[in-house]
Amino acid sequence: MLPVLGHFGTAHSELGITEVSVRNYLEAEDRLTGPTERLEWIGSIEIRAVGLDTLEETLSFFDTEAYAGNPAWASCYCMYFHVGGQSDDAWGNRTWSQNRSEQAALIASGETTGVLAYVDGRLAGWCNATARARFPGFATGHDDEGVGSIVCFAIAPPYRGHGVAGHLLDGAVSFLRSSGFTRIEGYPVAEPPAWERVFRGSLALFLNKGFEVVSEDPLVVALQG
Repeated sequence: MLPVLGHFGTAHSELGITEVSVRNYLEAEDRLTGPTERLEWIGSIEIRAVGLDTLEETLSFFDTEAYAGNPAWASCYCMYFHVGGQSDDAWGNRTWSQNRSEQAALIASGETTGVLAYVDGRLAGWCNATARARFPGFATGHDDEGVGSIVCFAIAPPYRGHGVAGHLLDGAVSFLRSSGFTRIEGYPVAEPPAWERVFRGSLALFLNKGFEVVSEDPLVVALQG
């Protein structure tokens, strides 16, 4: 591990690589056992709510499949925005097991909500759709009530490019509306440089579902009612 840390610390100091992040990467390489080849076709997609009854399956999805082939992202467990995103200086020193246990507690308590996509009974995708007040980087502190935020999509490699994200977004909107939110926001990437950068969803995805751009910098889309 030390040679890896030394290389990145010297050649890529701008990345803020830490000993913890390198360990997270190496341990993820062993933990990620899911397939990485995209399927040519998939069966019907079913959407279910994130909750206590799906907790263990969700954790297992992040343990082994969600980021198969991409160990650099596998330590997140969708905690990035819950702890402040880029504004959290301590992010690089959080272990994957810490993120896992904290996300498990948030789901169990109902503080993290969202939807899951199943294909032929197998968990294939996740969407974090939670009250905006739960996200330090997006919450304003004065008009958060009634606002739900769609902050992250994670789709296992075999199911990408089959419209799963669109089904997740539809399900997230339906879930948030049924939960009483009167405004739904997303924070997409307008022109992602690579597929892994689309974890917040693409701008086209949201616009195709009726969202409108309400802020250009930072990019925010919203759906009222």
